[in-house]
Amino acid sequence: MNSFKESLYEKKSFIYQIGEDYYAIGANTFAKITDSPETDNIELLQNALNKGNDRQIAKYYEKIARIANSYRVDAREHFKLRDKLFVFLDELEKNDKASFAGLQTQVSLIDALTEKYQA
Repeated sequence: MNSFKESLYEKKSFIYQIGEDYYAIGANTFAKITDSPETDNIELLQNALNKGNDRQIAKYYEKIARIANSYRVDAREHFKLRDKLFVFLDELEKNDKASFAGLQTQVSLIDALTEKYQA
């Protein structure tokens, strides 16, 4: 089993951009996000990161994590959702290596932000 997939599914939920789409991924979470007000926060976080504005980074990090967490499923659906995510990631890695690599980069960044800003 791919350790990246396993570790991604065990992480605190967050919203990641994969290609042109956005997905909430994490513990008991895998959902495509289509609401632009929710995805706008990703751009706002990126702007705060570019400016090095810690207060804004913390604000949007928490906001995005809270939104992503709202997509969590009941624990009874855990295995079905995990399998769906793993199939998605396998297909992404096989058919769109650039997006898969971009996801890995985002996950590394969010791991660093989680370490810094998680209360």
